[in-house]
Formats: sequence, C-alpha cells, structure tokens
Amino acid sequence: MRSLLQIETSNYRSRSQEKKREYEDVLVVGQPLQISLKNLAPAEDANVSFKIQGEIEIYSSTNQPIATQTSVPLKEVPEITLLVRTFSDQLKDRSLQITFQDDAGRQLKQVQFKLTCLQICLDVDADRDGIIEENNPHKGDWQWGINGHGAVLLVNSDRDIVHSDGQDNDEGNYIKGLLYLKNLSFLNVRRVGLSKLPSGCEVYLSVNQDTAKRIRIYDELDKGGYELIGPGKTKTKIRDTDQDIILAIEGLSYPDFDFDGMVEITLNLVKNGEEIYSDRVVFRVAPWMMTPNTLSPITVFVSRLSNGVNADFIEDLRKVVGKANAQLDPVPFEFHQDDPWMRDEIEIGYTQAPGRSIHVVLDSPRDRGLDHFAKRKLLGSDFGYVIRKSRHPATKLDSFGNLEVSPPVTVKGVHYPFGRLIFGGTREEIIQKPRRKLKVLRDFFYAQKIQAPLEIFSDWLSVGHIDEFMSFVPAPNPKGFKLLIASPNKCYDLLKHLREQGHSQVLLRQGKRLYKKPADINVTDVLDNEDLARHNQRFQEYINWNREVLKQELDLGEEDIIDIPALFEDDGDGRAESFFPNMVNMIVLNQHLAIPKPFGPKVNDQCQFEAYVKEVLEPLGLVCHFIDDWDPYFREGGEIHCGTNTSRQPFAQKWWEIEDFHMKK
Repeated sequence: MRSLLQIETSNYRSRSQEKKREYEDVLVVGQPLQISLKNLAPAEDANVSFKIQGEIEIYSSTNQPIATQTSVPLKEVPEITLLVRTFSDQLKDRSLQITFQDDAGRQLKQVQFKLTCLQICLDVDADRDGIIEENNPHKGDWQWGINGHGAVLLVNSDRDIVHSDGQDNDEGNYIKGLLYLKNLSFLNVRRVGLSKLPSGCEVYLSVNQDTAKRIRIYDELDKGGYELIGPGKTKTKIRDTDQDIILAIEGLSYPDFDFDGMVEITLNLVKNGEEIYSDRVVFRVAPWMMTPNTLSPITVFVSRLSNGVNADFIEDLRKVVGKANAQLDPVPFEFHQDDPWMRDEIEIGYTQAPGRSIHVVLDSPRDRGLDHFAKRKLLGSDFGYVIRKSRHPATKLDSFGNLEVSPPVTVKGVHYPFGRLIFGGTREEIIQKPRRKLKVLRDFFYAQKIQAPLEIFSDWLSVGHIDEFMSFVPAPNPKGFKLLIASPNKCYDLLKHLREQGHSQVLLRQGKRLYKKPADINVTDVLDNEDLARHNQRFQEYINWNREVLKQELDLGEEDIIDIPALFEDDGDGRAESFFPNMVNMIVLNQHLAIPKPFGPKVNDQCQFEAYVKEVLEPLGLVCHFIDDWDPYFREGGEIHCGTNTSRQPFAQKWWEIEDFHMKK
C-alpha cells in the first residue's frame, strides 16, 4: 500500500499558522493510498471531518468506512486510506477536503487533495487458457498443476544462445513478419481514461539485467514491432495513450545451469522521479522436450547418399514409413555432404505454450556434414532450433544416438508423464581413457526439469551410443511399453541350440563382406572363438549393469524387458563394436518396427535371429520389418536408428499441468 506520510514535515506551530494547504496527487484504480492525519494535523487534540467530490472511498485504519461531513476526534482516525474504483476522464476531477477543528468548532486548518485517478495494470495469460485476462490475482507468481497459474513463454525460432555462458546469437531488434508472431507471447499494458498522464507522471517497463539477456519485448506490432527491452536494455518508457498497449515477448534462451526459466517483468508508474505504483507479472520459459518411441511419427528423415549406396535402403524404408502413416523425407546431398548419421547430428523435440507448440531441433556439437542441415532445411515457422557447444572438444558420446527418452513412467510414487531422458556416460574404474557427454549438454538436459534425466554407461562401446544396446517399443501392458536390451547371452543361447539341433555349419553374415573379406562364419566357429566369448562375457556384464540401473530408475521388472540377440567384438582398444547388424538399433513407427536385417543363421530359409525377434515382439501387436542396412550403415559402424531421425506428435498432456513437480529429480 502506498503511503503519503512525507507530505507534511513542519512542526505543529508552523502548521497552526497555515490555515489552508492544497496538494495534487494521483490514485490508481483499486490501489489503496494511505494518508497520515496525525502528520497533517495542527494539534494532537483536534477534530477532523472530510468532504469528497467524485467517486472516492475513505476507510479507517481498521478498514471501516468513514462517513463524510461528520467531525470525529483525530485520535480515533490517526490515518485514513483512500480507494477509487473508477478512472478519471479529466485531470483533477476528484477531490478530498480534510478540515481540522477545535472542540468549539473553529477551523484550525484545511487540507485539500486534487486527485486524478488512473486505471493501469500489466496483464498476461496467467490462467493459461490462451486469453489475456484483466488483472489476474495470480499473474505475479507461478504454480504447477492443471489448476495452477503463471504465464508461459516460448523461446522463439533460432534465438537461443550458443553457449551456456555465451551471448544471444541474433542481432535483430524487430519483428520479422506475421509468421514470427506465431511463437511470441503477449503482455497487455492496460491504460483507460486519460490519453495524457498528469504532469510529472511516466510509466516504465523494466526487468533486471540477467532477465534482459533472456528475452526481447516489442511494441507497435502494427508497424513491424520495435524492441523495447532486450540484451543490454533493461528499462523502457511506455508511450502515452488511452488505449491498451499490446506488447509481444519472446524468449531468447531455454533454462540452463545459470537460468531457472523464470522471467519477472515490472510496470512502474513514476511521478516526479518517485515510484507511486508498480505491477508485476512472471513468465516461465517453456522447456525443450523429447518425444519417446511410443508417440506417433510424423516425418522420417534420411540422408540420400550421393554414391547411391543407400538407395535400396531408402525404398525399403519408405514402405515401412508408409504403413505407419508417416512421411519419408530423403535429404539431398547439399544438406548433408554425404554424412549418413542423421540421428547423431540432431534430436527433434518440441516446446509448447497454451494454444501452440512447435518442433525444436537440438543440434549436437559433432559438426560434421550434417552440421547445417537443421538451420538450412528444417528451421521455419513450425521448426525451432537450439544448440549447445563447448570450448572443450566433442567426443562420440556427444552425438545424439547417445540420447533417448523413456515413455511415461512412475517411479517410487513419482509420476513422470513425459518420461525420463537417458544418456550414456562412463565408469572411470573400468575405462582407461574415459569419455563423458559434455557438461553444457548435461546441464541443458537437467535444467529442463520436465524429463528428469539419468546417466547410464555407454563408454564401453566404441561409438559409445546407448541406441546400440537399448530401445523402447509400445506394448499392451500396464506400463504401455517394453524395454529392448541387446543380449550376447541370448545370442549364444540361440547358437548353442542350433548346434544341438545339428545346424552347426549354417552361416552367419552369409554372402556379405567385411574389411574387404568375406564375412561368412558358421555357428561352430562363432561358438569356438574363445576371445569372442570372453569379450562378450565382459560386454554382457556392462549391459547387465545398465539393465539394473534402468530397472531401478524406470521402475521396471524383468517382465518389462525383452532380450534381443546381439554379439559384439573388441575394437582393439577394449571397447565393443557390433559383430553383425544390431537389431536393437531400430526405429519405431507406431506398431511398425524397421529393424536391421541381422543376416543370422538360416534354417529352412528362415533367419533364426529374425524368427526369435518376431516370436517375442509380434504377440505385442508389433510388425517386424527387417531391412538390409549392411553396406550403407553397418559396415560404417552404425544401423537404421543411427541413419534416420523422426519427428513425432507431442504429448497430449501439457507440461505445466504436472502436479507435485517439486518432488521430481
């Protein structure tokens, strides 16, 4: 509550000599103004009476209405509060006259306030229904939940910072077209009544210095929009008008280690340099979110390699994508420079505010042939962009084959309705030259909060990506999914069974070439290879370690996990690479699975690895499509998942509707 205690500072004797004083002031509709009568009175034992002109309400310190024209002892009303509920259409159209008298009724002093009443406030969509309501009582704070409150702010297009400790990477300071507005949020400076403020009055919008680095606020949308607040500018004067002023606001950076995503904006009414009223709103910057395999696909991207080596693969993949009612988008050479690893370069997620959502590409710091693909081909009104780079060199673990998100899970009573981010790291007690995902990436993932990340162990792999040993598929079980895990043990079980059935001479990798030599090898030779068995026993231990972590962190039982046969061989440096095409490294398109063709041992012209995978997956309603990716991907160290990328439908639930969010990791 604003007070006017300082308006009279002379002593009682001088006051008694001043029979009449007049002041001018400003009231804001709905905002109480407190006046100390004791500070104005010519004597402590005086009586006081009031006379008003225009709509003014007077209350005592106990919040009781005070009658006008009635004289009461000053000691009963040492201070009063004024309140107006309507605005002025003329300057000084309200007045309050305060008269002090002695016990005989003689006038000792008279004070008159000439008042102009302004209606002004700063409004946002605090109830998240897509409409800016007037003076929502919760506009100045944030609460999670379907019945929560607090406005949401999108990071617009490619206006994110490159480094966590870097600068805004866009120098534009105006709105660049109508489509640009689609991803902006809005504020409303409500001004009703006088088009010109009383003398000495000005209205300012302000943020703190750190917030100014994270946002831009624009005015005059019908004239192209110009920047009021942004990096390097924390305060702006609001123009005089008797109309509401719609301001557009965009986020410049997602939450990160040094930014919790909260944006506070203050509106100040200043008279002669003194703040006489302020209003405040908050936004929370919408997080970047990943989509799990259980959400429906929209578009599958794949590099069309210039030598035609993956032409047949693309056509086989197109058939599967079509069955899933999605689209295949083969990307021409100019956007990838023959870089086949579409998954490693980008991750397609999304961000969301009330009434709108856009896909957002997270660009990895690997910076190879696909480095400019996202900005040159995807970025637009329906695709945003974010990147995190470091001054430290990237490793293979920083590619996004080493990034996954689970379907929704409930763990120890905490529900994660958008799943949990999973990425691979190291175990220094095992790996001699450990690699770990860059800190700027880890910081970014944790700062989004919504998908509570967890780090597992992938550094045992030569490429180091978790998609080489795990994947999620939809399933008609209580959890809604199954976790697929690569299993050397399962592979050896199948091979031993084949030998027991008299099929010891059937070939794996039949007709294929590897390292410029025939890749054929029979069941017996695989089983009798002691080095291969020893290495796979070690790799199986690493997989088992991850299995237990995933069971604990996702609250899974053994019934939620399916082992998929796989074999690995030592790459010469103690890490693993696939011995035959790795079936876990698939893409999931609704119920259709595009799986690397393993070229396993055939019995009655049926690959026994494929037969096993169908046996365990098709009862879940899944359809297995085995695609030959040997030449374009497997021989180069990857598989189908590595060579493709998929945009998916966002979650139906809104991220701000999460209840008990403070309980999440």
